[in-house]
Amino acid sequence: MAGDVDQVLPAYQQEHDIDMMVMGAYGHSRIRQLLVGSTTTAMIGSARVPLLILR
Repeated sequence: MAGDVDQVLPAYQQEHDIDMMVMGAYGHSRIRQLLVGSTTTAMIGSARVPLLILR
């Protein structure tokens, strides 16, 4: 699926009736996070089901 991860994955989750999402996360420098953003942070904000984050 093409698009922004934080928009595409929740749509996929709803379409397929997925009860929980799991994703991996790793740290970035503060400068990179300010310039690029954080997929993990965006997913936390957009998730409508429990989100388990593994680090």
